Amino acid sequence: MKKQFFIIGLIIITSLNSCKKTNEKHVKKVKTEHKHQNKHWSYEGDTAPEHWSSISDKNLACGGNSQSPINIETAKLQNSDTKNTLSINYQKTGVDIVNNGHTEEFVVSEGNTMTFNEKAYTLRQFHMHTLSENTVDGKHLPLEIHFVNKATDGTFAVISVLFKEGEESKFFNKYLGHFPQEKGKEYKDNTKLNILEVLPKTTHYFHYKGSFTTPPCTEVVEWIILTENPTASKEQLEKLHQLMGDNFRPIQALNNRTVEVQ
Repeated sequence: MKKQFFIIGLIIITSLNSCKKTNEKHVKKVKTEHKHQNKHWSYEGDTAPEHWSSISDKNLACGGNSQSPINIETAKLQNSDTKNTLSINYQKTGVDIVNNGHTEEFVVSEGNTMTFNEKAYTLRQFHMHTLSENTVDGKHLPLEIHFVNKATDGTFAVISVLFKEGEESKFFNKYLGHFPQEKGKEYKDNTKLNILEVLPKTTHYFHYKGSFTTPPCTEVVEWIILTENPTASKEQLEKLHQLMGDNFRPIQALNNRTVEVQ
């Protein structure tokens, strides 16, 4: 009888220890996941784009079905049903150039507007990616600038300009030497920038519905990618890439979306 009680007691103790270890593993796993949830996104390592949707609950949209950037296949483009729907009314503006740790961002003053499909937007800022985020027929260009415009209903329109290597850019001649080198630093321009000088003069563009290309990747963006490619010199492009590195998100699935050409 004593032997039976000893065996039963041993089984109970073993079970309790097993439960304790299981619970400790669960707690450790939860703590690890919680710690992972607090990580800030980046372009490499365990916080790279393929992890964005899992490192924070704020980034869940990064795993959505209408994400950006995309590859534009020119053989599959659809002609736009609407004509002359884009109007850009940017003016001369003061700018603050901010190094936010991911890109060089030009924060502009109020009064720069655009309309798309009869909807009004206000330019908030523009920033840069090297290489380009959106591709055309599978090819990256060395630089892409995003002009981020916001409507009163909280949706956005991003005008994208893809640069190619060629003649030097007057815009970069003026500003490249002033780009802040460290995160959190900024440069205030005491002159006025004519933003239209940065944009090509084309009225043609690709259009699709997508998302921000950085967290939280919200799918509230009308993408307007101008078809003409302005130029920057090889030296200018190399300096930009040295400063920002590979700060582009990989191509996302088009899924059931269509890309129009105007």
